[in-house]
Amino acid sequence: MEKNNKILNSRLNQNKNYIERELKRILSDIAAPKVLKEVMFYAVLNGGKRIRPFIISEVSSLYKVKFSVFKYPAMAIEMAHCFSLIYDDLPCMDDDDLRRGKPSVHVKFGEANALLGGASLLTYAYNILASSKFSIENKNKINLINNLSNAIGHKGMLAGQFLDLEAENPNKKPTIRKFNNIQEKKTGLLIAFCCYAGGYIGNATKKELEALYEFGLILGRIFQITDDILDKEGTQELLGKKVNKDEEQNKATLIKIKSLDFAKSELEKFTLKAKRKLLLIDKNTEVLSVLIDFLCSRSS
Repeated sequence: MEKNNKILNSRLNQNKNYIERELKRILSDIAAPKVLKEVMFYAVLNGGKRIRPFIISEVSSLYKVKFSVFKYPAMAIEMAHCFSLIYDDLPCMDDDDLRRGKPSVHVKFGEANALLGGASLLTYAYNILASSKFSIENKNKINLINNLSNAIGHKGMLAGQFLDLEAENPNKKPTIRKFNNIQEKKTGLLIAFCCYAGGYIGNATKKELEALYEFGLILGRIFQITDDILDKEGTQELLGKKVNKDEEQNKATLIKIKSLDFAKSELEKFTLKAKRKLLLIDKNTEVLSVLIDFLCSRSS
């Protein structure tokens, strides 16, 4: 187990260094007003584990896809993810002053600049996928762009954020079914896209793509439940953001709907389910299996 964790940490750090180098390079090349460019740099390069690009990297590597190819969807997904963090923290959303241990974008640059910077990152994500330097067929680029749009837009992450805010209404009674719907849209679909994209550009079979996508949805559940537990049991120092906000904001979480123990038991259940899903992929998925345990046991 310790050996596997060392391998995972080594791969995480290596991928983080590679993708941050590319993110810095590609952001340096953009032509934008000075402050807007500063907002984009700050939002993307102010820390983070780069889990989503790492998933694309690991799945792509299973199918022998080179970094020079998979770096494009990896960069695009991180731009989209950082857009979501900017918007999540806004006063009209979750109203967080801290992100990754630093002032949130709207605190440092103002709300208007945060909105414009976030929108710029999201649209740039699509620019990256459409780039002529991303050397896959145009029809495949269109498919990825369409899938990313569905994961983020009115059927995906943004819908999940809407439902999450709506569920804060004390007159609305949260249920596990509603929680699952919010979680899948807000968190699961984007992680599922990461798994799918890596297999898709690697010419995975239809059966493997389905398994990868479903694996991603389960990872999303694991990610969200762990987040909810950390909000209850974590520390601001490790998380880099305030804790106990879910209860204050009346968020629909498994802890609120059931209990903390129930949330932990669900986490164990989805851990086993995710590992079983990997068995459907005829590749060496050991690193992805260790990633499941890492996501369950993380402290930040």
